[in-house]
Amino acid sequence: MRQLRYFAAAVSLLWCLGCGGDGLRRVRVQGKVTAQGVPIAKATVLFMPGEATKGEGGIGTADQDGNFTLTGSRRGDEGVVAGKYKVRVSRLMDKDGTILPADAKEADFPHATESVPAPYSSPDSPLEITVPEAGGTVIVEVPAKILGKK
Repeated sequence: MRQLRYFAAAVSLLWCLGCGGDGLRRVRVQGKVTAQGVPIAKATVLFMPGEATKGEGGIGTADQDGNFTLTGSRRGDEGVVAGKYKVRVSRLMDKDGTILPADAKEADFPHATESVPAPYSSPDSPLEITVPEAGGTVIVEVPAKILGKK
């Protein structure tokens, strides 16, 4: 009976270790997203990993002042793996000019338009950021005028 308990404990420990994540070292990244120096409120900021960068990348939602913090996995782990990223910035605007919440669905707002111009809002965005090994603060600057209020 004692051996069965040890075996069960060992299996439980191995199972827990297997659930411990993907083994990637993420660093905390916070930032500010602006367009021509003006904060972009309620924008979604997507970090897409470059070829040599491991992991899924990260996503953040800007507050009223353009500040965001990246979440780097589908499980909600904070931060991203250090490395080079392409950055996509998106923000939907309703037909009356109202900026929609970052979690708004296009299907719910069929007349919404993207307020961040292409190519900065597309997967082919030319914006690039290198996240250092220590993480930290980054500035995402969209070098174009955006539609809508702040």
